[in-house]
Amino acid sequence: MRRRRGGLADDEYRVVHCRAHGRVLAWPVLALFALAAGLGVLLAALPAAVKPIGTWALVVLFALAALALVLMPVLRWASTTYTVTSRRIMVRTGIVRRAGVDVALNRVTEISYRRSLADRVFGSGTVVIDTQGPAPLRLRSVPDLAGVQRMLGELVYAVDDGQGQPM
Repeated sequence: MRRRRGGLADDEYRVVHCRAHGRVLAWPVLALFALAAGLGVLLAALPAAVKPIGTWALVVLFALAALALVLMPVLRWASTTYTVTSRRIMVRTGIVRRAGVDVALNRVTEISYRRSLADRVFGSGTVVIDTQGPAPLRLRSVPDLAGVQRMLGELVYAVDDGQGQPM
């Protein structure tokens, strides 16, 4: 079986490709505003006697906090993708050290979902895919949860009926 660019076989096609819903970036953005406001207040209240070194120390401290509270979650969001093809479900994570999980559609035994109140407001949620493996696959904060779950159900049903692509 020959693989094309993107890791798909010649007779395999991509049905859905997405990241977690953009609302997961709300906390990092709020953290950035809080850090900026806190830095401004502390710089204004800094005594003149410790100004040059104290200013740099505060800036470095807040830069490290911004790295941990803002940049890391944004990079985690940007580097995690969910892809559903005509044959499998693929999850890819990581920037420096990439990791991935592939689940063949014919191994899926059950598809369920979980939604919080915030998820319902934004139309997102977590898809839980039970497989014949040891642990279920969780796709967190999937945008258009209803559409993705319906499409997954149709693909799994087509594979179970033998209408899907042969493996």
